[in-house]
Amino acid sequence: MAYRTFDEDDDAPDEEAGRGPLFYIIVAVMLACFGSGTALASRAFGITVGVPAFPWTSLAGSAASVTDKPIGVSDLQALQRQIAVSVQSTERMLAAQQAHQAEIKRLSDQVAALSGKFELLQRPLASAQAAIPAPPPKPVVARPKKPAAVQSTGSVSTGGAPLPPPTSLSR
Repeated sequence: MAYRTFDEDDDAPDEEAGRGPLFYIIVAVMLACFGSGTALASRAFGITVGVPAFPWTSLAGSAASVTDKPIGVSDLQALQRQIAVSVQSTERMLAAQQAHQAEIKRLSDQVAALSGKFELLQRPLASAQAAIPAPPPKPVVARPKKPAAVQSTGSVSTGGAPLPPPTSLSR
């Protein structure tokens, strides 16, 4: 059996397990669940900081105090009037919504009719454009030729040096 000393070097590189984005997502979800559970548990057991445990607990407490005093006919009539006003406003809103829906349907039908008419107008336009003959090609005009360069009868220098004056051939 071979024992290792602290001085020996390892040939294998030390690989540190990296914490990828999945690790942080899992930690965040766990913290959110823990916080939500703690909040629900504290509200369920009545450990609150100035906030009622659940919304219906405050309603139940106020309903219990109302039931302690007797309800009169005037209270019932007032409740009946409130309900009647609420029903009337709901009926008005429903009628207005139905009127809006009818107006939207009418406008939608008009748009569809106009779209159909527009398509019918485009067909004759396309056929009329196809029936129009193409303009005739423009005639090609011959350009006048430039006059030919005057040629000298004397000797010609191609190197750019000045030429001697012409000599006559008769002696």
